[in-house]
Amino acid sequence: MKMNNTSRLLISKLTTVGAAGLLFMMPFGTAYAETKIRFAHHISTDSEQHLAAERFRDLAAEYSDGEVQVEIFPAGQMGGQREIIESVELGVLEMGYGESGLYANYVPEFGLLTLPYLYRDVDHWENVVAGEIGGQLIEQLVTTSGIRPLNWILAGYRDTYLAEGQIDGPDDFNNLKIRVPESPVFVGTFSALEAQPTPVPMPEVYTALQAGVVDAMEGTPEVGYTFRIFEVAESLSKTRHILFDGSFAINESFYNNLSDSDREAVNRAAREAAEMQRSEWFEREQSWFSQLEEEGIAINEVDPVPFQEALAGFREEFAANIGAVELLESIGQQ
Repeated sequence: MKMNNTSRLLISKLTTVGAAGLLFMMPFGTAYAETKIRFAHHISTDSEQHLAAERFRDLAAEYSDGEVQVEIFPAGQMGGQREIIESVELGVLEMGYGESGLYANYVPEFGLLTLPYLYRDVDHWENVVAGEIGGQLIEQLVTTSGIRPLNWILAGYRDTYLAEGQIDGPDDFNNLKIRVPESPVFVGTFSALEAQPTPVPMPEVYTALQAGVVDAMEGTPEVGYTFRIFEVAESLSKTRHILFDGSFAINESFYNNLSDSDREAVNRAAREAAEMQRSEWFEREQSWFSQLEEEGIAINEVDPVPFQEALAGFREEFAANIGAVELLESIGQQ
């Protein structure tokens, strides 16, 4: 059968489309086989957390021979911390920086890890979070939310900054308007000390202290320096009331769909980046304190025992309210 010009043109077009379709269905070549990971956090680029994220990025590329490419979105580019973790939950982001206070929204027992004066020291903290207790909580979080923390970052001890005066004992918190994160543990801690806990977004704290909206704030020396709190606070009292954690969290579905080699590279990079951060934490904390002193803020030591005693009832009440009294006891025995 002879084909007219119209038939030849139609067949030519179909052949071209078919070839394009076959190309589309073919496996990507090496140049297109990279695993892309968007990693977001809410903290500044001069923070420990950002340094650890950069190390994770570099190690993941190294251990995967360039297959895993991590792009970091720092300083709240993808929203606040809650928004970032919710995006990881939904798979809108592959990874983000989280912490136990946020995970408690999915698994209430995570809230125990941020209770005041819970740990004897940093070694005790590490035994808890990196051991069986931390592992069990992570698996509960994965089951409940599809969020998987890959490591444990040592965010450090939190202290108290005052616009005027200083903290020497629990009574000094009486009626003190103190800025806290919007977290039940933080609000409960300072309510138990008869203060007036006042949630304020961190970028607004400087102005709030300056204008007298709050009398004090609490946070790490790193936060006190990077947010220039030393300009509006007279003192830093080392109450060391909460030892805070952080972690690199990944969407579980994305994690499970990684190749075995890429998953191993991601796991190893996250673990080693956190190990480096924890090993260097003490030296960097001392550096933040030194820089704050150079800026003229007064730093005073505080006896923790009266605070531990004053907050023992709150710890027990918090654990009872979430049905985790035995878990609290297990943490104490680690």
